[in-house]
Amino acid sequence: MQTLRVRQVPWTNPVAMGLREALRAESGSGHEPPVPVAADDGSDIAVFLIAYELASGQPVGCGGLRLIGTAAEVTDVYVVPYARWSGIARAITEELTSWARVHGIASVGPDGALAGLDALRL
Repeated sequence: MQTLRVRQVPWTNPVAMGLREALRAESGSGHEPPVPVAADDGSDIAVFLIAYELASGQPVGCGGLRLIGTAAEVTDVYVVPYARWSGIARAITEELTSWARVHGIASVGPDGALAGLDALRL
């Protein structure tokens, strides 16, 4: 795994917006047009993280927690193509679940999503 620095940033951070645009562009290919990043105001996002590669300072991934009642859902997990399969998504989701525990959020889902990320080793 690459050496990373994971930072909490506002939903409106330009780097965060760029990474979410890349995620939507990839996930929307062949389907309905993805919802533009600007259309999601992030009002229900508890925390949003960006992972930066220490050696280059480049952003390599992101992810957030969306509040749903007293629980949270991992959302917008994305790793840039050249950095995939190096454990970045796992590092981001571990930081997100740790943040949730510290802030009293007992349930983080969706069910099976975190296990799926582990299986993919993104």
